[in-house]
Amino acid sequence: MILHHIQHSASEDNALETCLRFAASKDSILLSANSLYALLQPTWQNQLAERTVYLLKEDVMARGLSTRLSNYNMIDYNEFISQTLKHEKVITW
Repeated sequence: MILHHIQHSASEDNALETCLRFAASKDSILLSANSLYALLQPTWQNQLAERTVYLLKEDVMARGLSTRLSNYNMIDYNEFISQTLKHEKVITW
């Protein structure tokens, strides 16, 4: 089980697209920084709907997206560290 950490905007980088191509169904995806904006687009919402997705809470709040992304599982830095320990590997894209 892998935790895929995406940091860059899907409109500026292909990290999220590449991650989804290689991620197994049991893997988790953590969106942080500008990668959070992908969830404002229906295309990415649909592609991530069946995945375990976490959002870094501090980044969501810093971008004023708390209300718009309230349906997603938001985690703080402590939970991020816990997730890195629960998963066998972490890949940062």
